[in-house]
Amino acid sequence: MTDKVHSELGWALVLCFLVLTAAEFLIRGPVRFVFADNFNDFLSPYIQTRAWIKGLDPYSPQNLAELWPAAERFDFLSKDLADGSLVKRRGIPTAYPPTSFVLLTTVAWLPWRVACPVWLSISLLAFATMVLSLASLTDFAWSERRTYLFLGLALALAPFHTGLAAGSIVIVVVGACSAAVWAANRQHDVMAGVLIGVAVGLKPQIGLPFLLYYLLRRRWPILIPATVTVILLASVAIGYMEVNHALWVDNYQSDNRVLFAPGSLGDFTESNPIRFGLINLQVLTYAITSDRSRANVLAVAVTGVLALFWLIVFRRSCGRNELLTLGALTVLTLLPVYHRFYDASLLIFPLTWGLEAWSSQLKMFARGTVLLILIFLVPGGTILQQLEHMNFGVSWQHSWWWTQFVMTHEIWALLFLSTTLLLAMRFSQAYIRKAT
Repeated sequence: MTDKVHSELGWALVLCFLVLTAAEFLIRGPVRFVFADNFNDFLSPYIQTRAWIKGLDPYSPQNLAELWPAAERFDFLSKDLADGSLVKRRGIPTAYPPTSFVLLTTVAWLPWRVACPVWLSISLLAFATMVLSLASLTDFAWSERRTYLFLGLALALAPFHTGLAAGSIVIVVVGACSAAVWAANRQHDVMAGVLIGVAVGLKPQIGLPFLLYYLLRRRWPILIPATVTVILLASVAIGYMEVNHALWVDNYQSDNRVLFAPGSLGDFTESNPIRFGLINLQVLTYAITSDRSRANVLAVAVTGVLALFWLIVFRRSCGRNELLTLGALTVLTLLPVYHRFYDASLLIFPLTWGLEAWSSQLKMFARGTVLLILIFLVPGGTILQQLEHMNFGVSWQHSWWWTQFVMTHEIWALLFLSTTLLLAMRFSQAYIRKAT
């Protein structure tokens, strides 16, 4: 009788958690997107794609301003365009690869007021695809509480909320990558390859690690359609601009340079007032060294050592535990290059493995993985940043521990998470040897 009561109580708690996280997901994600009173991350690529359709340079600030929807006109637009600070202060036009415009034409041909709900629907579909694809790769059953706990934690991850509220492309890209992993697991190689090609075409820093993974696995039936997809997208995108004599290369290079210039949105130093919305390792290494060059070198060196360890273990194990191997790889790729908080949506991969391996021989690492990911249930860096701007804890803000540990806690979590997953890979290999 006691066991039955405990079981029913456990189910009640899990289902209550699922309902609460679903409500949080809807409010902090789709609802914020619908009622946002400022421009979102999708507006710039939407306008740039419309410029590309018209045969214009999609990276020109002037073209961006001219094609800006009248209903969404903001006061800063003319001012920032006039003084040349539009890219530096707002991050627009965004330096998305030309391949992305070919894919975004599916939405960009629509009027802005129609494109917004359509894009939100696509993003929500991508999220659902992501969760269901990864769940189907595990031994989760609908009759066990762990499955609903996974759904609840996926709904509760703040990077998804931020990405949906901002209209970020990253949600769609991670959804495509998850579906590709599912398709590859089911031997639907062409589908997997095309999906990875789409992911690379939309956001290379997210899609390329998956292309690398299947390259190392020598899954040529996946690599060939993935490569062909990227080449076709690039040929259409660049060829169309060349035919229309759109002089885009200089502006594209300029947009990339300005994105990482001092004081820009991609800057990891104190010149960028919202730098703690970034999760790449340079934010942490700069907080420690206070030197831009050393911060870059240290970040690359640390990531390089971890990546070498991953490669050695991968080659010895041949990536037998795919979710673990991909989880470790995706976390590693967040460290060395520019990534915003919503790019941590990739944590859905190690989260899936952590819950699947919760009671396995690797349970110590699995539970550590899940506990570290729980840190991302709230956008901690952004919240602390806003408190700083409100002069909260002024006496702490200049202390070394506040800058190096508190404000950078998300990056520390990624660093520890990466180490935990790499150790799990190493011990997984040892268990496989004992079994054989």
